[in-house]
Amino acid sequence: MARPLIQLALDSLDFNQTISLAEQTAPYVDIFEIGTPCIKHNGIELVKELRARFPNKLILVDLKTMDAGEYEATPFYAAGADICTVLGVSGSATMAGVIKAAKAYHAEAQIDLINVPDKLACAREAAELGANIIGVHTGLDAQAAGQTPFADLQAIASLGLKVRLSVAGGIKQSTVKQVVESGADIIVVGAAIYGAASPADAARMIRDAADGKVTHQQMVVDKIWSILSATEDSNAVRLTRMLDRASRIFVSGAGRSGLICKFFAMRLMHSGYDVSVVGEIVTPSIKRGDLLIIISGSGETEQLVAFTKKARDVGADILLITAKAKSTIGDMADGVFQMGTTDQYGKVVGMPMGTVFELSTLFFLEALISHIIHEKGIPEEEMRSRHANME
Repeated sequence: MARPLIQLALDSLDFNQTISLAEQTAPYVDIFEIGTPCIKHNGIELVKELRARFPNKLILVDLKTMDAGEYEATPFYAAGADICTVLGVSGSATMAGVIKAAKAYHAEAQIDLINVPDKLACAREAAELGANIIGVHTGLDAQAAGQTPFADLQAIASLGLKVRLSVAGGIKQSTVKQVVESGADIIVVGAAIYGAASPADAARMIRDAADGKVTHQQMVVDKIWSILSATEDSNAVRLTRMLDRASRIFVSGAGRSGLICKFFAMRLMHSGYDVSVVGEIVTPSIKRGDLLIIISGSGETEQLVAFTKKARDVGADILLITAKAKSTIGDMADGVFQMGTTDQYGKVVGMPMGTVFELSTLFFLEALISHIIHEKGIPEEEMRSRHANME
């Protein structure tokens, strides 16, 4: 499959803002689309201006022609448009008219399937008439009702028509990959670019996503999600029961896991639990009836093994949160919660030294606190009243 093209919908009614947006995003965009409100407001002069400024970009005029196809499209092709759109609901004669005008200027015609009841039949007819592009388009009103273009795109792609497929309708960076995999040749993006704080950066990230380049941010999120998805859902309920059964709670971890322990201890304190961090000089001695929570990816850290033995000797309960259930600490613990599966912790480029386990555990424990707050109906005001007021 050829490299997908990125089409930017220029929807502003302001002539100068439209030109400015095009200039900011030009390095990452293949097609500048003059949106329907924009072309109605600014007219054919905007086509000429974009053509003069961007001779190497494709220019699409989203006319959404409904009647008099050849008559309406011809002036825009003459002004430099590479593509004009015609509505699929307009009928065969109107579609044929725009296609005829496009051929006269060695340009292209796009059939927009917005609001077409039988999209597959219309796509077939458009291809037979000689259309170059089929536009799978979920309009703004349909988007507001929760509709997306993905199912229609997949269905039309399965027809194997000799046309290019364009897709529009709420596309953003997180959905670009799905759009490409569904068969799109042209990815139409609007608000995700022009509504961004930096349209240039947003366009670049869309371009990278379309090219299959995964950002480090997305890589981290995907990895954490895969681990959380492979973690037993029942762990949250089981841990809540252990917390409620304990007289007091002690948490311990080494290195980055130790930082996660302190975070978790703070959230437990906010939720009304009696909790201490092992190793602090004000931490009391652990006793029978208490709960020691160890966070350790390996379950083998020497100091944590010693803490676990001490807790076992005095009769305290022990819970291990780990990446490796079978371990020295795991063998002594009363409960073991494994984050994900062992084979998920291979070396990940860009995430060195065990970061995946700690971040996944942080997300899990934060979700646990949310579960506790919801189940017990703890008001936020009550939690805030326990927050430190000397810091």
